[in-house]
Amino acid sequence: MINILISSEHTGRMSEIVRLVTDSGSYTTTRMQGAPSTLLERGDSLDVFDVLIIDASSLEHAELPAVDMLIHRYPRLTCILLLPEASPDVLIAAMRAGFRDVLNWPLDPRALGDALKRAIAQRVMDQRHETHFVSFISCKGGAGTSFIAANVGHAISTLHDKRVLLVDLTQQFGDAAFLVSDQTPPSTLPQMCAQIGRMDAAFLEASLTHVSPRFHVLAGAGDPLKALDIHEEQLEWILGVAAPRYDVVLFDLGQSINALSIVALDRSAEIHMVLQASMPYVRAARRLQEILVSLAYPADQLRVLVNRHRRQDERVRSVLEQVLGKRPSHLIPDDPQVAYDAVNLGEPVLKTARNSPLAHSLQTLAQNIANHSAGVATADKRGEPMLAKLFGHIGASRQPKVS
Repeated sequence: MINILISSEHTGRMSEIVRLVTDSGSYTTTRMQGAPSTLLERGDSLDVFDVLIIDASSLEHAELPAVDMLIHRYPRLTCILLLPEASPDVLIAAMRAGFRDVLNWPLDPRALGDALKRAIAQRVMDQRHETHFVSFISCKGGAGTSFIAANVGHAISTLHDKRVLLVDLTQQFGDAAFLVSDQTPPSTLPQMCAQIGRMDAAFLEASLTHVSPRFHVLAGAGDPLKALDIHEEQLEWILGVAAPRYDVVLFDLGQSINALSIVALDRSAEIHMVLQASMPYVRAARRLQEILVSLAYPADQLRVLVNRHRRQDERVRSVLEQVLGKRPSHLIPDDPQVAYDAVNLGEPVLKTARNSPLAHSLQTLAQNIANHSAGVATADKRGEPMLAKLFGHIGASRQPKVS
């Protein structure tokens, strides 16, 4: 996956650039509003990006001296400049500063696609591994999504020797870290966003809860009001810096579909819809599936994950298959005492009851995800940004919950 950073001072043009980049291929985009010189203050965070696209209204606003410093600091970074028009003198000055391509605005999709292909040709493919993104989203409150995400993350890191990051995007409680650790998170997502200018590898490392050497948690807001202070551009920047340092990134989305969860869903190769085997959950699952399909997430990315499954639930499970048109991808057994003990101790189930049916089921799910990550299939990139599709369907002022 090519990791592209887009810098622009124009919100409208930024959205158009993201759309055209997405149309051009399977690229991960991160947005940053501001001048190129601000990137010099971002420490080592740019070392995870392959391409830098700078959208400027003039050559002066492109800040060529700053770009020259960036390219010397990050020699593997391919820079592309977007300008309203470029004279021969402008082209020469830009190339001398280190830009590989200079494109005119409005953008020609074919010219942008060709420039990105040239950037890919410069990238040595075996120097970077692929990060596997997985989202867990609740069909209805109380499904146990955070418990599953946290324990599966621990199992993947412990049993499959992978570096795993769990990002807690739930907006009400944000307690995923406490389900597998008794540590107080050193920082939360809103606190990190408030200091986004400091985001580099050292700041990231100091902000995460280290459940184990290879399993870390980015703690959620824990407060709906504080969650409102998080902007999707900030989350994109954090993920852009963090993701290449991990083999698997898991998202705990809770039950909300909003601008932040769209950022996570757009990156995910697997989307696990978590529910329990009861009719209220079946109805909620149908609504959630309809929403995700309307946002153009491919059906083969959607997984049905039934939690707290019991033998007497077979009838409801049969109805679930008829309603959703697909069989559950995984069943997690109802093991209330084991789950109760693990949650109260703040320990993963793999530690508290390794041989329990619940632990075995979570290990199987972890193995499935780990196997997929070994041959990561790039998530389908849809032409229109999902945020635009979301707001086109439900209105920009609403953040719906599936309940």
